[in-house]
Amino acid sequence: MDGRSCSFATRVRLGAGKLLRVAKAVWVVDDDQLTRTAVLAVLNELGYETRGFANAEDLYNTLVDGAPHPQLLILDQRLPDEGGSTIAHSLRERPQYRDIPILFMTAIDDEEADRLASIAPVVRKPFDVDVLVSAVQAQVGPEGPTPPPWL
Repeated sequence: MDGRSCSFATRVRLGAGKLLRVAKAVWVVDDDQLTRTAVLAVLNELGYETRGFANAEDLYNTLVDGAPHPQLLILDQRLPDEGGSTIAHSLRERPQYRDIPILFMTAIDDEEADRLASIAPVVRKPFDVDVLVSAVQAQVGPEGPTPPPWL
């Protein structure tokens, strides 16, 4: 794909009118390996840079280790070590993480879905891949994050 046809990457203008495509990073936190692997595969196929985590601890360790923040964090609500909504609240309390967009992807009832939707959008399991992709695109936008002003 060239820079004009890439809808899932940020296009950063370099000197002399050259364009550099920077893939959008989407991280998925889900303890179900099959679900996590499938979602990562779909997002990779669409051109996203992905990273998967089986639990909150792995996510927190990666954030603390100084990894570049994702443009979207997809959270399962029912993780073995900490609920997705708890992760969302924890990140919102810290200035360095509060602007990371969140999408819940989880198997929950209507009442819990309504509660989570007050925090971030929700895609309920089982889900149609098109619904997930649409939800991801709604969060990260078709043209990606705004490049830093110095570029």
